[in-house]
Amino acid sequence: MIQAFLPLLRTGKGRIINISAPTARVAVPFMAPIGGSKAALASFSDSLRLELSAWGIPVTVIEPGGTDTAIFQKAETAARATIGAADPAKAALYSDQLAAVAKAAARQKLGPVDAVAKTIVAAVEAGKPKRRYAVGSGTAIFGVLAHVPASLREQLIKTVFGLG
Repeated sequence: MIQAFLPLLRTGKGRIINISAPTARVAVPFMAPIGGSKAALASFSDSLRLELSAWGIPVTVIEPGGTDTAIFQKAETAARATIGAADPAKAALYSDQLAAVAKAAARQKLGPVDAVAKTIVAAVEAGKPKRRYAVGSGTAIFGVLAHVPASLREQLIKTVFGLG
């Protein structure tokens, strides 16, 4: 998509805004697919920013925290279907962990969508947009955790998620 619109971006002095997630910076149990894809998107954005700097095309990453959208219910539905289709013996291996993660997720306080929407608008309208915007529930703690030594970070995450 970016390649298709790049001539217009150059001509119109446009910008690129990608939506990532805090899990791009800090791994969370049972969220490897979203975390990995968002980490790839963040890295892609950083490279693209360097490549397009010659034309003054800013590339911004917006990192919404826990936001009250349908994604969590969709993920829960998909997870239940996957577990239901799995070999019962294999599914049983993870039942305690999945229950602990579900309990931790239920405690999560999700923020309003409005804050994320306002941040996107701010990035679109800014004369000089930031490289990254973190907005919403949980982003501050992810920012701190990203700089904690890995062994301590992993222990903290396992404790929060009840993964002994």
